[in-house]
Amino acid sequence: QTGVDFYKIMDVAEDLVEPLMHRPQVVRNAPFMLGYAGVYSSFLLHTYRAAERFNLDPRDILTELGRRRLVGGQEDMIVDVAYQLANK
Repeated sequence: QTGVDFYKIMDVAEDLVEPLMHRPQVVRNAPFMLGYAGVYSSFLLHTYRAAERFNLDPRDILTELGRRRLVGGQEDMIVDVAYQLANK
């Protein structure tokens, strides 16, 4: 453990560093989180919708999906996970 806040580092890269780049950058936080959490890209749109519905950070949902080791075809579980996170 380094003590570095992973979310804050990603936010700094997206909010402060990206505008300084001479060329457009493609890496965004949420798709980056897919790899970090080890979940399928098909989860992304469902995660955005669930995050909006339950007022959550999509990164928290993706991290929890990865922790639970959900696999492709389990997209219906995203709403359940978001609901549980929102009611913690």
